[in-house]
Amino acid sequence: MTATATSTPSIGQEWPEQGGVFIGSRLIDGVTHHIIIPGGSEFDLVDVEFKDLDSAVAGRGEVNGHGDWHAPDQKDMMLAYINVPDLFDKDDWYWTNKPYGSLSAWAVNFEDGGVDVWLRDDEFRVRPVRSIIASSL
Repeated sequence: MTATATSTPSIGQEWPEQGGVFIGSRLIDGVTHHIIIPGGSEFDLVDVEFKDLDSAVAGRGEVNGHGDWHAPDQKDMMLAYINVPDLFDKDDWYWTNKPYGSLSAWAVNFEDGGVDVWLRDDEFRVRPVRSIIASSL
């Protein structure tokens, strides 16, 4: 199925009007959002420390015609693992934007869907995501 400006593609399909690949929908603050990643691992930011997540994503600037990309939360990354794991590097971890205490943060591994806490000065990949409110289409 090819998406138009007002239709949602199948999970894992390109959504050019929204700047990438549709990975699924989820509730954010009680509102359904569609989650998009810019594409495959060629869009990963690599060797990023947790403290640099936001600046690394912002420094990337506009991608695929959109400038509202942000660091993913754990639910975004689990949605990606469930629906499009082949679009991620299975030999590395991906940061979420979720801290754990004052020294650690959560990351996801795409080989087995593992979620674990790592020191914030570890360097992992980051895949920017964007979300759009489903009813806005």
